Amino acid sequence: MTERFVTLILSMVIGIFSLVVFTPTASASLDVCNESTSRVGIALGYYSQDVWVSEGWWHVDGGDCAPVINSDLSARYYYLFAIDFDAGGGWSGLSTLCVAPGEFTISGRQDCETRGHHTAGFMEIDTAGSPEWTVRLDEATRRSDPRATLGNLTQGAN
Repeated sequence: MTERFVTLILSMVIGIFSLVVFTPTASASLDVCNESTSRVGIALGYYSQDVWVSEGWWHVDGGDCAPVINSDLSARYYYLFAIDFDAGGGWSGLSTLCVAPGEFTISGRQDCETRGHHTAGFMEIDTAGSPEWTVRLDEATRRSDPRATLGNLTQGAN
């Protein structure tokens, strides 16, 4: 009976160890859900290592969600600018960052036009320090077309 007891305890320890070691961790991210019926292009801005950075474009079909950051969120605030490719209009705000046609990563938020980019108004997203967040874009919050002063930012849109 002592041998069976030791075997039972050893089996329990191995089972608990394997649960702790091999249990996958949850994946955190910043997701954008496009609740409109149109395809949208998304640009993201953030402050990292003493530099403002803007990146784009993520394309999200109507009714779909897509991660724009695939890791724990390291900042409390992120900034988002989105263009509705089909119906016109978009989602913007008062925080200005640089954008460009096609895929881009731009460091700095000053002198966008001088550096060959466009200035766009990004809306602030307060994640309240959460490691994951979802932004929902819908037709009710879409504004008039922000492309009027931005040139052809749909160039390269698929």
